[in-house]
This record gives sequence, C-alpha cells and structure tokens, in this order.
Amino acid sequence: MEAVTNKVANHMLSFIHTYEAYRVPKGTKVKNSNGEETVLSEDEDVLVLTEKSTEQMNKDKNEYVTSLEIKANMAQERTKIEAEKKDAMDKAKIMAVFRNMANGDMVPPSDERKLLEYDDKMYQAAKSLQYLSRINKEKIKKKSSEWDEDEEKAYEEKMKILHENEREARESIGSNMEVFEAKQRKHIVELPNENVDFSKMRTLKVGDLFEGIIFDFMI
Repeated sequence: MEAVTNKVANHMLSFIHTYEAYRVPKGTKVKNSNGEETVLSEDEDVLVLTEKSTEQMNKDKNEYVTSLEIKANMAQERTKIEAEKKDAMDKAKIMAVFRNMANGDMVPPSDERKLLEYDDKMYQAAKSLQYLSRINKEKIKKKSSEWDEDEEKAYEEKMKILHENEREARESIGSNMEVFEAKQRKHIVELPNENVDFSKMRTLKVGDLFEGIIFDFMI
C-alpha cells in the first residue's frame, strides 16, 4: 500500500511546479470592475499569484486531471477488451454446441440452454438436425460441456477486479485533485513585495457574484 501511495505522490509531483505570489496586506484597497475603491480583504493577508504562475498552475491542473482521466479510460478499456474476448470465446463454444447437436450428439442441458438463450431459432434447427442425425446412428456420443466451471469462476473473479479497478480509477479523480491542489499551494513561494504598488490592482467582474483579480489568480 505504501508503494502505491508513493507512486501516486510521485505522479502528482511530476506535474507540479513552483508558483510565485505576492502577499497583499489585509486592508489593501483596489479598484473593482465599476472603478470603485474596495478592500481586497479586511480580515487577513491574501496571496496573489503572478500572471505567469496563474497560467502555470492552471496548466498543471489540466494536465494532471487529463492523466487521471486517461488512467480511468484505460481501466475501462481493459474491462471492455476482456469482456469482448470472453464474448468471442462463448460464441465459438455456441457454434461447437450447434455442430455437436446437428451431428446427433448428446450435449449437457446447460450447453443446450446457452444455445437457446443465444438464438432460439438456431436452437430449434439444432434440435431438428439432432433428431434426423440420430435416425441412422448406432451409437450416440455424449459430449462434455464446452464451458469449464473453474474457467468461468476465474473469469468472473477477473472481471470483478477489473470493474473495481475501473470504479476506483474514476472515483479517485475528485479526491486526487483535492490532494493535488493542496500540494500546489505548498509549492507557492512569496516574492518580495516592498516595491509593488498594490493600489494599481483591479478586479474583474465574473458572472453576477464573483469579483476576481484582473491579472492574477487569488489563492
């Protein structure tokens, strides 16, 4: 489990850079979207990323979530491939059951049932051919099932694991993004702000309720 956790952490870190930000003192006044003077924060200092770091942070987030989505899609594809492989094998076995019945042989009831469920018309044709083939047959062969019970159980167990991996990969995207964003915040470094004129900062109206920094992203 620890090895898996370290692998996830290392994967996250491969997308994270250092992000530069200025600490804007509480009570700093800026212009809002209407040109009115407003206080950025009354209660505490605010870290404001530089424009370059804002772009980098968003780029890192997008690339990381894309990597998680690719992982989830790959898990889904593995499940699909395994199911398609099993479907092809089952169809081949169905055809073997049809041939055996058409040849007049006796097949297990479970195999007959699978043929019936697959195609009832094919099943009826197989039964008719089976009857005709037995008319001149001295000995009827008894065939074993085309499906091995242990193989079927192994397949069910494998699919259970694949579905679980697929579900975990999809559901982990949200929680991993929360951890990723927390790690990003830990990689923010403060720049000296002695010579920065924060009064020139302006906010931009985004929708009806939110005011954001026009050139920076507030953490």
